[in-house]
Order: sequence, then C-alpha cells, then structure tokens
Amino acid sequence: MPPPPLYCPPPHFSPTISNGIHWIKPPPGFAKLNTDASFKKYKYNCSRSSIAGVCRDENGRWMFGFSSRVQSGSSFEAELVAVREALKLAWHKGLRWVIVESDSESVVNRILNQIIRQPKNKLEAIILECQGYVMSRAWSCSIQHTRREGNFAADALTKELASESFELHVWDHPPESLSLILLADKIGMEVPRHGALDQNQILYLKLKRRELLARNHHWY
Repeated sequence: MPPPPLYCPPPHFSPTISNGIHWIKPPPGFAKLNTDASFKKYKYNCSRSSIAGVCRDENGRWMFGFSSRVQSGSSFEAELVAVREALKLAWHKGLRWVIVESDSESVVNRILNQIIRQPKNKLEAIILECQGYVMSRAWSCSIQHTRREGNFAADALTKELASESFELHVWDHPPESLSLILLADKIGMEVPRHGALDQNQILYLKLKRRELLARNHHWY
C-alpha cells in the first residue's frame, strides 16, 4: 500500500478550490503577465503610486516580475503605466506568445477601443504606446481584464520594499512573501471577494508548502 499523505485535512476543513474566481493559467506555450498598481492620495495634492507585474508560464511557474514607484496623477494612470511596462519587458525579454491581464477594466477598454491618431495628453500617449506594442509588433499579444481575485500576486508585489524605488526592479525570483499566493494560484484556489486569503486557506497552504518542500518539490 502507498504511504499515507503527510497531511489530511480534518473533515470540517474544506478550502475553496476551483469553484470561483481565481488566477487561470495561460494556454500551452503562452506566458501570462498580471499587472497591478496602487495609488494613494494624501493632503495638499500629494499622492503615492507603485506598479508591479508577475509573469508566469503555462504551469504557473515564475518567469519574472517587476515593481517600482511611479509618478502618476490617478489610479487610472498608474494602472496604465503598469500595463505599458509589462508590454515593454515581455517584448525585450523575447516572449512572443503573451497574455497581459489587468484588473482595471477601464484601462483595458481604453487600450483596446480608443482610436488615437495624434495624442493630446500624457495618458493618450501611453495608450498609443501600448496599442503599438500589441498591434504593430511581430508577436501574439493580447490584453484582457481580470477580477482582483485573479490578480492577487501582482497586487501583493506592489507592496514590496523594492517597489519604494522609482527605478524599475526586475524580480528574477519571487520574494518569499509571495510564496503562499503563488501556491494558491498554482492549485486554483479561489480568493475571497475581499481580496485576502482566510485563515483556513492560509493554514492549508502552509501545510501544503511544508509537504512540497519536504519532497523537494518547488511550485515557482
């Protein structure tokens, strides 16, 4: 008989997996690049923005990430800059089958639908730059909207210390703080609507991580 599993959840414990909104792996051969931004406005017209992106392959394995602070006057602009940086990095890293996801529906719609011949302002210039990457380069690249629950890893990366610098930081390896989120995404665990894992989910993921490490298996 096979040995018993390292951990069997008690009967009352049932983490939510694959029944709701969660990160979805890209099709075979594609990379998926999730982007996000944070924007906070303070008194006296001061604001603070940071952007981030997480790129993973068809198996949910980490390819690269990026993060930095940016100058922006709105959350829309910050989200737009995040998409632009994702497109630039993906192209320059040689990826040719790419899906870019943002949880800003307005940003996705503007890039896909706005017709701009001569940009009248900074935002239109960035939109036109994004459109140029998507439509005018020799690659298969699409931009689509995802719910926040499917964008959890990119959201978490905006909060990393490296995101405090205005210089773009490229993550060849994910920070330890993202390990549970990446594992949740890999197994298709649903993220609750409030955008944070609950205590039962965290317990399950910690035990799963311990089991995988004991077997020298890595998920990113």
